[in-house]
Amino acid sequence: MKTQFLPHLGVCLGLWLACHDLWAQGVGSRGSERLINEPGPASRAGVPDWGVDQSFSQDIFTFVRIMYSTGGGGWGGRGGGGWRVDYPNADLNFSYRLEQLTSMKVHPDGGTLELTDDTLFDYPFIFIIDPRRLVFMDPEAKALSRYLLNGGFLMVDDFWGESMKTHFLSEMEKVFPDRKPVSLELSHPIFNAVFPLTL
Repeated sequence: MKTQFLPHLGVCLGLWLACHDLWAQGVGSRGSERLINEPGPASRAGVPDWGVDQSFSQDIFTFVRIMYSTGGGGWGGRGGGGWRVDYPNADLNFSYRLEQLTSMKVHPDGGTLELTDDTLFDYPFIFIIDPRRLVFMDPEAKALSRYLLNGGFLMVDDFWGESMKTHFLSEMEKVFPDRKPVSLELSHPIFNAVFPLTL
C-alpha cells in the first residue's frame, strides 16, 4: 500500500513545485500593488535587505508611493504606466540608498497607499509618479489637502513637458483651489538639506 502511494506523492510534489515556480515568477514580474501592512515585494531586484529593530518599528522612515486613479475607473496604466512606473525597484533602491547614505532608519520595503487610506497621516512623506493621467476624485483631493496642511510632504516626479505640468497643476487646483504654485530658487534650503544640489 505504501509503495503505491509514493509515486502519486512524487507527481503531486512535482506539480506543486512547477506551479509554485510559475506563480513566483508571475508575482515577481507583475509588480503587484501592496499596502503598507502586507509583506514586502516578492522580488528585491538585487537590492540588499536589512532588518528593522522591532522596538522602533513605527519610528522609521517609510517610502510611500501613492496609488492613483486615471479617471477611467482604473488605477493608473496597466503594464507599468501611471503610478506603477519603476515599481517596486525604484522604491527599494531609494530606501536602500537613504538607509546607506544618511543616519536615518528606513523601512526596507516601503509601501503603497491610496490617498483616502486611514493610515496616510502616519507617513510624513508620500510620492506620486507619472501624473500625466492622474485624476483626483473629491475625497482624494480633500485628503491630500488635509495631509499637506498638516505638514505632510508630497514629492511628484516624472514630468514630460508643459502639457503634463499643466494637467497636474489643474488637478492640484482641486486640492488647493485658492492657492497658486511658487517656484523655489536653487538656493532654497530644501535643495541643500543633505547634499547640495546644483545644475
